[in-house]
Amino acid sequence: MRQYFFLFSFFLISVSSNAQQIAKPLYKDPKAPIESRIKDLLSRMTLEDKCRQIDVWHPKVDLSKPEELNKIIMALGDTVKNGIGFLQFKVEMNRDDYRARFNAVQKYFVENTRLRIPAISNGEGCHGFVGNENKSTVFPVSASLGSTWNTELIESVFGAVAKEMRSYGITHAATPVIDLMRDPRFGRTDEMLGEDPYHVAQMGVGAIFGLQGRTPFIDENHVIACAKHFSGHGQPEAGTNLAPANFSERILRENHFYPFEMAVKKANVRTVMASYNEIDGIPNHANKWLLQDVLRGEWGFTGYVISDYDAVNRMVTRQHACLDKTEAGKRAISAGMDFECPSNWKNYCFSALPALIKSGEVKVADLDSSVTRVLRNKFMMGLFEQPYIKSVSDKIKFEDQIKHKKIALKAAEQGMILLKNDNKTLPFNENKIKRLAIIGPNADEVHYGTYSNDKTPGTSILKGLTDFGKGKFEVVFSEGYKIYENDSTITAAEKTTEAENKRIQDAVALASTCDAVLMVMGGNELTCREDWKNHSGDYYDLNLMGRQDDLAKAILGLNKQTAVLLINGRPLSVNYLAEKAPAIIEGWYLGQEQGEAVANVVFGNVNPTGKLAVTIPRHVGQLPVYYNSKPYVHESPYIDGPYSPLYPFGFGLSYTEYKYANLKLDTKKIDPNQSVTASVEVTNAGERDGEEIVQLYIRDKVSSVTRPIHELKDFARIAIKKGETKTVSFVITPDKLQFYGLDMKRIVEPGEFEVQIGKSSKDYLSDVFEVVAQN
Repeated sequence: MRQYFFLFSFFLISVSSNAQQIAKPLYKDPKAPIESRIKDLLSRMTLEDKCRQIDVWHPKVDLSKPEELNKIIMALGDTVKNGIGFLQFKVEMNRDDYRARFNAVQKYFVENTRLRIPAISNGEGCHGFVGNENKSTVFPVSASLGSTWNTELIESVFGAVAKEMRSYGITHAATPVIDLMRDPRFGRTDEMLGEDPYHVAQMGVGAIFGLQGRTPFIDENHVIACAKHFSGHGQPEAGTNLAPANFSERILRENHFYPFEMAVKKANVRTVMASYNEIDGIPNHANKWLLQDVLRGEWGFTGYVISDYDAVNRMVTRQHACLDKTEAGKRAISAGMDFECPSNWKNYCFSALPALIKSGEVKVADLDSSVTRVLRNKFMMGLFEQPYIKSVSDKIKFEDQIKHKKIALKAAEQGMILLKNDNKTLPFNENKIKRLAIIGPNADEVHYGTYSNDKTPGTSILKGLTDFGKGKFEVVFSEGYKIYENDSTITAAEKTTEAENKRIQDAVALASTCDAVLMVMGGNELTCREDWKNHSGDYYDLNLMGRQDDLAKAILGLNKQTAVLLINGRPLSVNYLAEKAPAIIEGWYLGQEQGEAVANVVFGNVNPTGKLAVTIPRHVGQLPVYYNSKPYVHESPYIDGPYSPLYPFGFGLSYTEYKYANLKLDTKKIDPNQSVTASVEVTNAGERDGEEIVQLYIRDKVSSVTRPIHELKDFARIAIKKGETKTVSFVITPDKLQFYGLDMKRIVEPGEFEVQIGKSSKDYLSDVFEVVAQN
């Protein structure tokens, strides 16, 4: 009998064991908690499985050719038999072809690898999906989006970007850039939203909500957002790309870190990209304090950190902080770097990880942590349940295209900043103009800025104004000056003084026959961009390039009704124009709808509402010149000029006039845990309806640690009809009064605080309240 008992027990154990083998693994159960699914999957992974999940694979074949695609699939058994974490395809085909080919590759991972883990795919989307398809929308660059001060609009913009990317086949967007634009010499300024940490944080959070959605899980219309570049990237030494950013911990925390902290805490961003630079001698890609202690330990970031391209290898080749690739890979993953993006396989530093793990030089726990973060994002996207990209009907494609076009137009209109408007030069009156001259190098070209889909057709400013003028007035054009820096397509003969003089003379002759003139000047993508091989986009002079001032002098000498539109990627020291031009609009790069947007603003169909999100200096010698500086030791000006900028942060005019009055505080004394409500009356005293961006600044009058002269702490964009008065209120919560004290902890220190509410950082009403220490 005892023998039968043992046989029966053995039978039960066998049946139970077989049932467990047949049962679906926990990690494949969509109803199970994500952390339980991660733990289960991780327990089933080999060392090679884990290493491949933090790997980026760049297929070196043409996916547009089916026979090449078949070669990939045939070779996958040897190349990525253990799966892959991240796919980086070249986006060089239309949406339907790419989707089909991506899905074929994804099918291999989910059907032919042992654990069937799907891959994430990467794409660029700084201000529109950078793909080969000519229907992806090109929105204004970040510098222009930041000038809208409209968080709802920027969420709409990046919601559109996300939908276009996801429908194409992209699940991870290498955006938004939330660096601070602190040195306009830097060639990547057009990628940045502005110079102020609070403003950039608010706009950046809006962009992340647009990309990822507002729920914990990322649905099929959204993508993983990547906050970059962490950190200090926007203020490199001498304004040169990849240069060090050596700031004190206090400056880093209060300025450069803040947008990233808010991206993590408020928007739950799922990816952060480390920046190329170093801080205090330590490359950011190997900085444990930065990536582990602050980002994860203090802020609670649970996503993955990805490297900038070739950045880990550059710790060997550029920064000379590592002896070889093996040491670079070891330092990077030990510091908290999860994904390495190499420029090519030869530069791949994580290739040595299996050997480093086996030798004990890299901890298994560090590898497991990285893999956990990668898997968490894949589960949060629902890739295990829906790994493939669904097709989109032609009807939905068309509807989205129309909808996104309208968003792009609105963003372009709201991003333009009226810097000057003497004697109501603008708007032009279509009924009083018979002939309009469009003059300048940027009038007949469509400038999108860097990281743009330049295959998407857009409307030039000349075309937009010509279309607007049909049946009303004639539009004529002359280039006037040719910007040829970094442009190898322009011949030597075109660069001679004689050729330049001829172009200026032709422009003046044409303008002399017209009733009004719009000069379209500035820079282009060859003069402001990321540093490419042998062609830098950094610029040590901030004046208009070449002889554009000479062109302006000649045109302004005609005494015509004249306005200037600046199309450029960086703030420019346009001193001559600021003094002599009757009207100036800062446009940045306005995206595909630039022609219609400019026509609407120049002729008054749209009242300009943009405000500067960056300070414009008078001269490069003033740098740094951001508005929230510390108090100056000396108050006398430079020998050859004032300290004040050409145009201050927050500045922007309108075709109407706003008057501020009756600033009130609901209390004059609070304890450190209480709030104050500040209100102000804003009246539209002009003759047009408009929208005003009301700005709140705070000044800590006396503090144990030196503080900026004032800091932006809130803003509101409000519509006000002509003759209308609106009361705008801000709640000043304790977090708006905090700073990092002597012990590097956030505190609200007792004392007086000045509240400033107004039109810009230089034009405001003020009042004072006191924080009283608790007994």
